[in-house]
Amino acid sequence: MKRFDLMVFIFTEALSTTGLGHLGRCIALTEILIEHDVDATLVLHRDDSISDPVASIPKVLTFNWKDLDALNTFLLSHQIDTAYVDSYLADPAIYEAIDASVYRLVCIDDDKRIRYPKGSIILNPGFGGKFLDYDLDRNPVYTGLEYVLLRKPFREKFEFPRIKEEILSILVTMGGTDSLNLVPKILEILTKDFPNVRKEIVIGPAFDNIESIQKMTDNQTKLHKGLDAVSMRDLMQSVDLAITAGGQTTYELARSGIPMVIIETIENQAGNISGFLEFGIDSIIRLDALSKLESLLREHLTTLMNFQRRLAFRKILANFKNQEADFFC
Repeated sequence: MKRFDLMVFIFTEALSTTGLGHLGRCIALTEILIEHDVDATLVLHRDDSISDPVASIPKVLTFNWKDLDALNTFLLSHQIDTAYVDSYLADPAIYEAIDASVYRLVCIDDDKRIRYPKGSIILNPGFGGKFLDYDLDRNPVYTGLEYVLLRKPFREKFEFPRIKEEILSILVTMGGTDSLNLVPKILEILTKDFPNVRKEIVIGPAFDNIESIQKMTDNQTKLHKGLDAVSMRDLMQSVDLAITAGGQTTYELARSGIPMVIIETIENQAGNISGFLEFGIDSIIRLDALSKLESLLREHLTTLMNFQRRLAFRKILANFKNQEADFFC
């Protein structure tokens, strides 16, 4: 059914302080809506830390929509049927202003960050919403694997890579920022303990520790910058194991069939990680255990060196199929 008469706007941010998780899933959401013949526009507050982050989206508007005066001017000049808002930073007044101007407001949330407008929809895309005590009388909540927002290359049909007898390559991806300076520490461990394993390191656009990372590289290390979704998927499928932060990338790795060690790097990943644990994946390092990163990472890597453990991991990941949910427009 053609729905170009509906006007949908997706508000999010791409800043050095916010990483890439929110942007990635809003790109995915915009792609999904467009594929269903919805006139969708991405509204982006960005800085210079991320260059051309939305090349795949035809309609993008850029301004600081979290400035209430600028937002109100924008809302008065646009007729919006449905608005999605995905933000680490927007305060309740911003949500209330949008809610008052649109037919339907969908608040994308990870961790019950604020009190959202009464009657607005809360979308917690993934496991996280199962572990939060939302007030269901105030807001309808949609959460679970069927609501995971994957970029188009990860929603396409492709075969999982073969599980090899030995691990020959490890991917390290911590998202858009490495605020805890984990990548140099991880790379030091890998270079020392697994010198013959190829190490593929993804450098996020807001990394400020590249020199520290470079000091830990060896001739089996390759650094990757500025990867688009296709390149990221292909890189994931080229490795035998991944070490990842606990956010959006976990779902992309799961969809790619790649066994992984998940590191919680920020509190809003807690629900997501609890869901992976409940699903049977226990190669996880929690935020409060990062002081023992070296020993815990070695323990998980040693366990996953076992071929049968990785086969069992793959069987779990086979259940991570992005079911098509009814996204709201």
